[in-house]
Amino acid sequence: MANQWQFDEDTSINIKSEWFIKGLLLYEVVRTYNRLPFALKKHYDRLLNSAKLIGIEDGIPDFEKLVSLVMEGIERNKVDGELRIRIVLAGKNFLLLFEKLPEMSKDIYELGVKVGISPFIRPSEAIVPGMIKLIGTPWSFLTRTHLGDCYDLLLLNERGELCEGSFTNVFLVRDEKLITPHESSGLLPGITRENVLELARAMEMEVEVRRVMSWELFIADEVFLTHTSAGIVPVRRIENKILIEEFPDGYTRILMDNFEGYVMTKEDNWKGISF
Repeated sequence: MANQWQFDEDTSINIKSEWFIKGLLLYEVVRTYNRLPFALKKHYDRLLNSAKLIGIEDGIPDFEKLVSLVMEGIERNKVDGELRIRIVLAGKNFLLLFEKLPEMSKDIYELGVKVGISPFIRPSEAIVPGMIKLIGTPWSFLTRTHLGDCYDLLLLNERGELCEGSFTNVFLVRDEKLITPHESSGLLPGITRENVLELARAMEMEVEVRRVMSWELFIADEVFLTHTSAGIVPVRRIENKILIEEFPDGYTRILMDNFEGYVMTKEDNWKGISF
């Protein structure tokens, strides 16, 4: 039913809908901190840009209406802890899906995770605009079917440049420089990635946003991932190369320790939200 709140078991999909047949499914994922939607305006603007690129922006409500709907949805979902909110534009249909944010194991922060290199290619920006965030892009979907014991697999483009993970952005530390791939290599510039870059600059770290070749992963002093649900995730091992012998340290630890406090106090992360 249109314009109604529904429980999972009451929802249905019209399989004859144009958006279903053509796969026109744009989305954003927002999490809450202290039951408030993190960087909702930034996610909204990114969704709007994606919609403009493929010409289906008619179904998107204005930002004030979205804030109202999201806050009502948070109030209706009486779960312990934080929420994950999926914002989906399906053709001209606008959907909000609420679920409890999965609890992250402390081990990923205290010990780090294993990553590998995806066997699939992520096209560069010259081929596919990275800002288009479609559900089920083949390089991400196929990569996730090959994770094995890895937390994520990192994708390279057709030039052998590092892009992103199947659901993460990636950072390297080398010679006291924080490095992350440039958007031209082919990646979705994540909201958490943006906050990490801003935090690093605020802490006077030297930052490079540039094309990164795959081999640079294996000479890095540190590597970490960023994504909405978990924030900053240190990488313990890349393929068979061990980066962390004991516990995360260096720039990774400094950024992890300061990340949540930074995002909570940065005003533009909470634009349009009343505390």
